Amino acid sequence: MKTAAAERGWSLRVEPGVIRVSGSLLRAELDRQPGDLPADAVGPTVDVHLGQVGRIDTAGLAWLAAIQADAEAKGIRLRYTHAPQAMRQMLAVYGLEGLMPVDSGLD
Repeated sequence: MKTAAAERGWSLRVEPGVIRVSGSLLRAELDRQPGDLPADAVGPTVDVHLGQVGRIDTAGLAWLAAIQADAEAKGIRLRYTHAPQAMRQMLAVYGLEGLMPVDSGLD
């Protein structure tokens, strides 16, 4: 599934056990986008692959956190892979490392 968000500078694609996010997760790109887990993302654990994310700001981090909360409400654990350095730095600055698990071995 590819979203219409590609026209706005980012997109996501859902595969079995993986959500692939690409583009820029910036406030201007995410304005009014719901932070909902895609309906076709299922499983006890889903990896959120961020290797194609070029830029991320605090709005992008908040959007991912909203998706995380939606996933937890549905009993799904998200694990972030290939997280951009900027995301890892923001997680550290805001003390969110425990809330949003990042597989730091996959840059």
